[in-house]
Amino acid sequence: MLHDQPHTTIGVTKTAVYFFYAILAIIGLTIGYFIPQFAKWALFLPWIPFEGLLRLVTSFHGSPAAFITALLGMSAGLWFAHTVMAMLLSVKITDDTVELIKGKNVQTIRSADIALVFIDHKRLVLLGTAGYELVREEIDEKPGKVEKAFRQHHYEWAADGDPFKDQFRRWIPDAPDLSPGAHALLKARHKALKGEETDDVEEFRLELAQLGIVVRDEGTRQYWRKAATYQPNIQHREGS
Repeated sequence: MLHDQPHTTIGVTKTAVYFFYAILAIIGLTIGYFIPQFAKWALFLPWIPFEGLLRLVTSFHGSPAAFITALLGMSAGLWFAHTVMAMLLSVKITDDTVELIKGKNVQTIRSADIALVFIDHKRLVLLGTAGYELVREEIDEKPGKVEKAFRQHHYEWAADGDPFKDQFRRWIPDAPDLSPGAHALLKARHKALKGEETDDVEEFRLELAQLGIVVRDEGTRQYWRKAATYQPNIQHREGS
């Protein structure tokens, strides 16, 4: 019988997810239950918007109305919890793989493809053996806990952060150091950053990686470097 490998989870755990959904459902249900009473109170204010809607709510009486508004409130709470959880990262680490879960999206990376792990501006970065960044995702976790989790499963950790940080240059439109194709992608990505279109931002990052360009952000400013293979600084200890 096969058993799962020992693993460590950082970021949002399943327990935290269940707890968050339960709390938001209860809050939504409570608010929904008391909405008719809130509506009656609001109608006594000298000026209140949506007066017609409030009068409609107060026109319903009895337990059925309270049940319906409570159900609607609970549904709203669950929807809000789902929206928040879709933006938070959970990472499951084993000796052989790193699994990144964000909402319904799951990305699995083999340990053999990971050269280095580090935190850069509150973002978890997995640097690939070919010099590309396999992952650059914001993580709501203390750096010390992230480091402990990866070291526990024998991943190389960069305590000083990105070993290529001095190679990044700020992107300037039409600068001669980049190809027209790279500039076109960076322009489109800059527009997506300003519009907070996160899916497009990530898609353009992956397309730039195919051109050998690594990119990172500071707000809406983009910085880039050419992909370079990481060479670990291994110091050999002399035998006694």
